[in-house]
Amino acid sequence: MTTLSRRGLLIGAATLPWGVAACQQQRAQAPLAHLYGKQWVHGAYSYFARTYADIQQGAEQRSGEAYRVLAQKGVTALSALQSRQVPFYIRVTEGGERFLIDRQVPERLTFTADMNEEQRQEATFAWKLARDHIQTDYVEITRLDKALTGLLSELRSVRNAQEEGRLAQYKLVRQLGDIEAGGALPFQLPYKVHRDDYRIVLYLLLERLHSDRKRLRRIESGIISVGLVARATDANSASLAQNIQKVLLAVANDPLPPAESLELPEEPDDRHEKIARAKSLRDHIVKSKPYQNWLAAQKEREDEIGKLLGVLDQMTGLHTSRIYRTVMHIWNGRGDYLSYLKLAASLVPAQSGIDSVLQSAIETTEKARKVIATAEKIEGIAKEVKDEADSGELELEGQALINVATKRARGEVDKQLVFYRDKAEQTAVDKALGATKLMQGPLPAW
Repeated sequence: MTTLSRRGLLIGAATLPWGVAACQQQRAQAPLAHLYGKQWVHGAYSYFARTYADIQQGAEQRSGEAYRVLAQKGVTALSALQSRQVPFYIRVTEGGERFLIDRQVPERLTFTADMNEEQRQEATFAWKLARDHIQTDYVEITRLDKALTGLLSELRSVRNAQEEGRLAQYKLVRQLGDIEAGGALPFQLPYKVHRDDYRIVLYLLLERLHSDRKRLRRIESGIISVGLVARATDANSASLAQNIQKVLLAVANDPLPPAESLELPEEPDDRHEKIARAKSLRDHIVKSKPYQNWLAAQKEREDEIGKLLGVLDQMTGLHTSRIYRTVMHIWNGRGDYLSYLKLAASLVPAQSGIDSVLQSAIETTEKARKVIATAEKIEGIAKEVKDEADSGELELEGQALINVATKRARGEVDKQLVFYRDKAEQTAVDKALGATKLMQGPLPAW
């Protein structure tokens, strides 16, 4: 996995065009000093652009592998785990290193004194069912753990890159302000490189960072949503495993913004348009409170690079990021999963395919809960339907498709997330997903 270390990037930035403090201490050497003229201008742009392009490409590839596993194997595996009647829980480990499906299959069948004959028969059936499938379930759980942990790893990489991109933008904005105010450059420009060349490179990098972060945010939104819906199949919600298919279909059909070229824009109109956007972005950043706080802290402590790094560690970064903390709450919390669904929706780019799916699920879930709240005998209704069908799904007054496959699931109908109005919609999504690369592509060789 390609990761971007905060400290590594900040130290590395001291050797690149936008590294301010350290470059002011070492003015003699320009970055990429072996180049000059147009080669230096193009090289400075491409070098920085490649950093985030590599992260994007890696995140797309590895999250795509995890999505294929979930699409081709995960939905079936989670449905099977739900049918065993042994509770399982999906969470991120305390250190935030990996996803874990926690499921305890008892070594021996145990009866309690207060059990009647029917309860003993139910306990015996559930125990035998779990024991008969213990090896198969172990294999499936291991595969699911790897897929979900892969998504967690890419979330860290993508979120970290976005946080570092924000800091890099602050550095670029500050340096542009210094240059346009007639201030000294942080280093002597290479041969045949003019002050205006350098300024243009900084503007183009500022605009590119904004585009890169929008693309990374799209990747991140898919990871957040798939992780939540997978988790909602556990014993705290018992939502239909097929819900994952609807989110995966949105991921597959929601195109990412086109990747920017690694080359410096050459077309005059294209370059002028990007510079105009960058100037508007710079004006917005300069007026923002986070930038003003960062600039004040930077000026106060930039005499010592070690102190500067310490300040930036406190101000930003993966584990202190508000968004990262929110996602960990979504993936680890013990509250109502509908509240986590709403939180996830607030992190997803508006008017995207994933946003549409999550907003629809929120509406459908709320309608289903109103119906459930007024139903006097939901357990009896679900059991009656279960006796007539093998699917373990119940169309609740034609407004919601819920999981009723087991007694536990029927007992959790008021906690489920509902993504489908009826069986016909679920069937249509299943068919559409089957035509995507997620179902047709090869599984990773894990």
